[in-house]
Amino acid sequence: MPPPDPFSVVHVGADEVQDSPAYRFDNARREGRFALVIQRTLAGAAWYRGAAGIQPVPAGQAMLFTHAEPTSYGYPPGSTEPYRLRFLAFSGAGTKDLFARVRADFGSVVRMPDESEAAALFNEAVERYRKRQFRDRLHESELIYRLLIALYREQVQGTRTSDPIEFGHHYVRNHFRSPVNLKGVAQKCGVSREHFIREFSGRYRESPGLMLRRLRLEHARAMLTATVLSVQEIALASGFTSSNTFCRAYRTRFGKSPGAER
Repeated sequence: MPPPDPFSVVHVGADEVQDSPAYRFDNARREGRFALVIQRTLAGAAWYRGAAGIQPVPAGQAMLFTHAEPTSYGYPPGSTEPYRLRFLAFSGAGTKDLFARVRADFGSVVRMPDESEAAALFNEAVERYRKRQFRDRLHESELIYRLLIALYREQVQGTRTSDPIEFGHHYVRNHFRSPVNLKGVAQKCGVSREHFIREFSGRYRESPGLMLRRLRLEHARAMLTATVLSVQEIALASGFTSSNTFCRAYRTRFGKSPGAER
């Protein structure tokens, strides 16, 4: 059996206007079970029902779903404003996991305001589909991947004000290779260092300091086995300020020195 095709393909991209409660879809009964869908509200609103219950999807937001899940969406009963939408349906093993990660971390209803990078990439993908302007499958895959990365990044930024502790969690995961410290991360979050450590530890069952060190050591261990870089270079590339600090932390975590690991 051949391996899954890693490249994405856009199956359809289009605009619609709906103004009746009869507009309703049960995704579990849809055809095209391979499809991943991003459906953005341009005006008016829709509703989406998933694991979190029923959520409104107003203008500037989008719903993410597949055609193989027990979710549904439609036009809100009692609404008087037409629901204008734009949707993009695509598939590909290379983007399936990233699509699922966006939903797992931020839910199936996400922010996608007009001025955002994600909205621009989303609109470009729809227009290129309409005009048959993708150069090839690689171009198609690249654009979809960039869209999902931009969408993820913008949800992270949104948590900076809505949930500073979650923002700090993402910040540590995304910047551990830089020489960041907990005081600086807390400042990015707009909270005190003590508050950040206490709330982070309670929520994620691991202190931010332990998480930061774990990510750095795991990254360094991979580099030790996959590169010929010196221990000093690996230490700096993994976020440690010196090789001495790195070697001590490595021996404590793994029971051997970086040199012995090699």
